[in-house]
Amino acid sequence: MNKHLLLFFVCVSTSACATFVPVTDISKVPPEQLQLAYAIKVYTTEQSGQYGEIAEYLGDITAYSCKHMMWDPPASKADALTQLRLKALGMKANGIIDVTFDSRGTDTFGTNCWESVQASGVAVEFKTK
Repeated sequence: MNKHLLLFFVCVSTSACATFVPVTDISKVPPEQLQLAYAIKVYTTEQSGQYGEIAEYLGDITAYSCKHMMWDPPASKADALTQLRLKALGMKANGIIDVTFDSRGTDTFGTNCWESVQASGVAVEFKTK
């Protein structure tokens, strides 16, 4: 009985130490990679149809900004968008369309963040001229 209780305590205490969603530490991303990510064109759902011709749809992407620990900076749309751009860069996209944001408060079971901002969109490759 004590072994089971100890195992349960270890599992709960160690899983509570990390976020449940992937978040990249932007301070550890090389400047060249950040520069490439910031060059990716972004269009929100309100800007639908204002972008160029799409050569290929690469897939849906989602990224998070997460205030995990009390001393972490607040979650923000800007950070969530940077996270989204980094994911798009990894897919060789040069654009993200239909971007939306969703802000949440404490979400212990979904993200394990005190607060979070979710950015979602579709990674695309625009035709180049």
